Amino acid sequence: MHTYLSSLKGPTHPPAGGTGVRRLKLVGVILLLIGVFASLLPQVATVGAEQLVAWTLTIWGAIGLWFSWAIRPASEWRYGFVAFGILLLVGVVLALFPVAGIAALTVMMMLSFLMEGILSILFGLRSSTHVSNWGWLVFSGLCSFAAGMVILFGWPWTASWTLGLMMGLNFLSTGLSLVMLARPAKGAVT
Repeated sequence: MHTYLSSLKGPTHPPAGGTGVRRLKLVGVILLLIGVFASLLPQVATVGAEQLVAWTLTIWGAIGLWFSWAIRPASEWRYGFVAFGILLLVGVVLALFPVAGIAALTVMMMLSFLMEGILSILFGLRSSTHVSNWGWLVFSGLCSFAAGMVILFGWPWTASWTLGLMMGLNFLSTGLSLVMLARPAKGAVT
């Protein structure tokens, strides 16, 4: 089976100091900082995440309704109007009832962490022969999977803070893995 990683030519790690490595490291540091904030203030991060989703859906739905109304001459405008109307309604409900929104988002985040964990572990193991520092991908996957399991076993008593804390830990592990991937591997020729 031909994959992107199997078609890589040359060194298995980009040269140190390259633009891509600096960007990777910068993204990793930013994710680490977000992770520290969310981990230290998990209830604030939980409410913030819920409200961000609520208002994003509300604005997206409102703009979509306006767009659908503007394209009334096209017969498909009704489908868009219904779909964007549902987005607007979900956004407003999440904004007005944040506790229900937190519960729903916590369940979705749990499923996301579990899936991300499994996929990161599999990708890390699969790329072990092609990518240096591949163990950090497995580490990140294990952290994400563990976060999903904590949410699953703590549900529903910990919903008010679990989402923020688990997001923080996920940002921390992902940021750390990106920073470590940006470092040259031992014995790598640069």
